[in-house]
Amino acid sequence: MPHPTTYQNSESRIPRATFAGLAFAGLAVMLGRGILLPILPNLAKQLGASSVMVGGIFAGYALASGIFSPLFGRISDQYGRKNIMTAGLFFYAMLSFGYIWVHHLWMLAIIWFLQGLAAVMVRPIAQSYIGDITPEGKEGRVMNLFYFVQFAGPAIGPVTGGFLTDHVSKNSPFYVMGGVAVAAFLVVIMIVPEAPSADEKSKQALQLKKSFKTVFKDPKMKGILSYLFGRGFYRRGFNAFFPIYAVTIASLSQSQVGLILSCYMLTGLLLQYPFGWLSDRIMAYRPELVGIGGLFAGLTMFVFPSLRLLSGLIILVIIKGIFSTFSRAPTVAIRTERGRHFGMGAVTGVSITAMSVGQILGPVGFGAMSDLFNIKAAFYFGGFAALLTTALAYWYLRFTTQTHTEAFVNKQTEKNHS
Repeated sequence: MPHPTTYQNSESRIPRATFAGLAFAGLAVMLGRGILLPILPNLAKQLGASSVMVGGIFAGYALASGIFSPLFGRISDQYGRKNIMTAGLFFYAMLSFGYIWVHHLWMLAIIWFLQGLAAVMVRPIAQSYIGDITPEGKEGRVMNLFYFVQFAGPAIGPVTGGFLTDHVSKNSPFYVMGGVAVAAFLVVIMIVPEAPSADEKSKQALQLKKSFKTVFKDPKMKGILSYLFGRGFYRRGFNAFFPIYAVTIASLSQSQVGLILSCYMLTGLLLQYPFGWLSDRIMAYRPELVGIGGLFAGLTMFVFPSLRLLSGLIILVIIKGIFSTFSRAPTVAIRTERGRHFGMGAVTGVSITAMSVGQILGPVGFGAMSDLFNIKAAFYFGGFAALLTTALAYWYLRFTTQTHTEAFVNKQTEKNHS
């Protein structure tokens, strides 16, 4: 019999071994993606891709996330999370080794897309599991501690990938990312239990989770989804085209590109938990944290095209990382709180879909702007998108109420009692 796995933890602490295993699983996926960041765009160029084609290939990972995240989120809510994660880690590892045999553009596109599918089976499911075991009132701290571990992957991944490519061999990054995924596969099997069955209260709450439409009607979720779409749009566009800008215009090496991207991710790594703690301390002002951070992170996009020195680019990505994390930490807390109403897997899946749509359109939009005008125009385009979606997110989070959600909850409660 299928069993729902979303439940509310009544304890004040979370199981440490379980948390560590889930965090390492997510870390393995994020490390692999980080290793590829400085490599993939230039590899696509070497295989003959235009700027639009680079954007299209880069969007493939996000396309897989957008299509399959809600599906696997819902399945994990009903049938359990562990088996999905272990299968995802196994396929992620095999696909990592597959890059060694890539000699055509279509092969690169297919493996990157399938790796996005495998990643959906791991990190969002682990995130949902963490949400299940997070005590009330500690959403900001616990979930952002999870994100803290995740950002170790993107923090060390780019500099690792660039160094291995320049100083070891062109295939060594793929062996490393595949090996880490295999290790995570074994860790999850050995120390992560299946998520517990829901209690009776949680089973009744599952009636609120039957339709994704309910999630989309929630005003706070509209704000979160607006923010995630914009973040996915300009961040993934930046990730796709900054390596090209840095190598072709700023004349930097692959190792230097990796260092810059790692500095950005390292900033997020160091600040994720402190800003998560802050979002718990001033819960009433979480919308302001989202708005301020999103505003200044977006403004940095207008500065990048004017910089070519390594030192200036490092300083700017650190500033970008500070404000990006300042806005991301409260959104994680708000999303976890909404997951208790609609199901962690469902909310996580919908959230990743929103970000994935942005991640699909962002690189393609950046590529089109680069081909039509120049690569500087692509950065300006991303900056405007960041400012617009941040403003929309703040409006939903601050100036709307929970009328739709509460009416739905009351209606379902009356039905259960009758």
